[in-house]
Amino acid sequence: VDAVVGMEGNGPASPDLLDIGLIMASDDAMAMDAVMAKMMGLEPGRLRFLRKAQEIGLGDYDLDKIEIIGELKTLPHFKLPSLGGEAVSENKAIQEILHSRTLLVPEVDPELCTACGTCVDQCPVSALSMNGDTPLVDADTCITCFCCQEICPERAITLK
Repeated sequence: VDAVVGMEGNGPASPDLLDIGLIMASDDAMAMDAVMAKMMGLEPGRLRFLRKAQEIGLGDYDLDKIEIIGELKTLPHFKLPSLGGEAVSENKAIQEILHSRTLLVPEVDPELCTACGTCVDQCPVSALSMNGDTPLVDADTCITCFCCQEICPERAITLK
């Protein structure tokens, strides 16, 4: 991961740049995501996409099981994107209510989408499929990693 300069907030859609000064490497994408989450001040286990990915056997986000060479430093004052209800409470009942009302789901703007299929090809859990001229998101399969939004060359995918 080229983290010499990183993007805060909503990533490419809101390019607030931050000098980080790191190059990171891993042969385990989940481990890398867990380490980066910790660097941004998040507990990896609180992130739905990491929990869901672990449930389906894509890896482990437990930092105690990840070999980190070098020092793991938290980025001070890192500006996070909106995470919905998952970052709000440890209470499972409250989390479920908030989750159902605040979960961000990718939505395709048919006016902007060129049906290039990049989002479909890049989705790590195959939650997108082509439905005529626009991709269709399977919300039950989606792990809310938002790779589709970040990779879309037309910026046709927003979070609703």
